[in-house]
Amino acid sequence: MLETARVTSARDDTFPQTRRLSLVIVQEAPGFWLARGLEHDIVAEGRTIGAALRAAIRLIEAHTAFDIRHAHRPLEAFRAAPQSCWNAHTAGTPVSLGQMDVAAPVGWEICAAIAHSRPTRSIY
Repeated sequence: MLETARVTSARDDTFPQTRRLSLVIVQEAPGFWLARGLEHDIVAEGRTIGAALRAAIRLIEAHTAFDIRHAHRPLEAFRAAPQSCWNAHTAGTPVSLGQMDVAAPVGWEICAAIAHSRPTRSIY
């Protein structure tokens, strides 16, 4: 069973909290989709939008479990994505995880949007 993202340690004296991660989903080529995190710059790929989202969720779950085992805040090693990714997310079409039959990891609030075009720079 996967541990939750609720972390308290010497470096985190706040109460356990739900973490938030926004994902921008971009079609790189036909049948090749990328899901990229904004607050934490992670990237996962899939042949469909749903597959890319599921891959991103698995990555979040795995890194969260690792970070908790090592007394780190979840995904703290990943810096924020470049501004062009944030812009693509803001201009994109929101999609709920439920539409894609994907469940958010325990302790995480995931907000996803499909970009209408690739971010201005090729940064993947």
